[in-house]
Amino acid sequence: MKPLLYLLTACLLPVAAQAQDIDPNRYGTLTFYFENDLFGNTDANYTNGARIGWSSPNLKKFGDDPTLGQMAGYFDGFGTDTYERNVAITLGQSMFTPMDTDARDLVKDQRPYAGWLYVGMGLIWKNERVKNSLVFNVGVVGPWSYAEETQRLVHEARDIDYPQGWDNQLGNEIGVNISYERMWRIRDRRDNHGFDWDILPYAGATLGNVMTHATVGTEVRFGYNLPDDFGTGAITEAATTPTALENPYTSKSWANRLGFHFFIRGEGRAVARNIFLDGNTFRDSHSVDKYPLVADLSAGFAVNWKNTKLSYAYIYRTREYRGQDEGQIFGSITLSFNF
Repeated sequence: MKPLLYLLTACLLPVAAQAQDIDPNRYGTLTFYFENDLFGNTDANYTNGARIGWSSPNLKKFGDDPTLGQMAGYFDGFGTDTYERNVAITLGQSMFTPMDTDARDLVKDQRPYAGWLYVGMGLIWKNERVKNSLVFNVGVVGPWSYAEETQRLVHEARDIDYPQGWDNQLGNEIGVNISYERMWRIRDRRDNHGFDWDILPYAGATLGNVMTHATVGTEVRFGYNLPDDFGTGAITEAATTPTALENPYTSKSWANRLGFHFFIRGEGRAVARNIFLDGNTFRDSHSVDKYPLVADLSAGFAVNWKNTKLSYAYIYRTREYRGQDEGQIFGSITLSFNF
């Protein structure tokens, strides 16, 4: 467990030092994610996800970022000189439980108990019409993820029954994933003043021992003074911290103006591997027979004012494995600050 703690410290400490090293006239983005099935009045399957992410100000070169420096500079060849670039760092935890959480014994026809604690580094290169994200995630699945302890703490705070079967969770396993996503922006007009709409189609892929899948999706937004960004997705492997295209205090879409919009989003995934259903990679463990195709459908509302954006999405996920009674509903809250 100590190596993971060292990794977390090494990844996150440079963010604190960043404020002393960058030009004070440039800004980064801090984003908090919270997803939970309490919004769907359930307590099973994907039951909780939390993540905090920081992304750098817009950079001409990845190597200009003092957080990762030369290491990020190796990727400066991605994109042309006209692209803005960002470096992102994330820390997150996700947890999964079967539908029957009262049973202490293994529930063989339902998904395993599992947790995933991870850190990530993301590289983003974008212009007004296209955003590319390359994300590296490393972490642990199993007891070292502390998902059981986190869920116990939350349930005790809410004074609700605690799931009884965590002794049957997946074993400890180091997880490594690499993801790439490309998103396009098709919009009504360029100035974002007043009521406006845009369409954000995207496609990507994830490869690793935790998740391996291909993804396609689209988000449609309509509202007043749309933010000059690429939307806000749920916690996924390739969904890095949102970044504004311009300084939020000077851009036409952010400066001193209130904005709000509605959005709908659809995403489909062709899944080759999901450790939370397939079980451990290098040892015998409980598993279920997963569906190869899974879809997410969501609708939500977002408000942006000055340097802050708050969004809420209501998400429906189709059944992920054979034996799952029905699809799942959960909620997603995202809060971003540009500073």
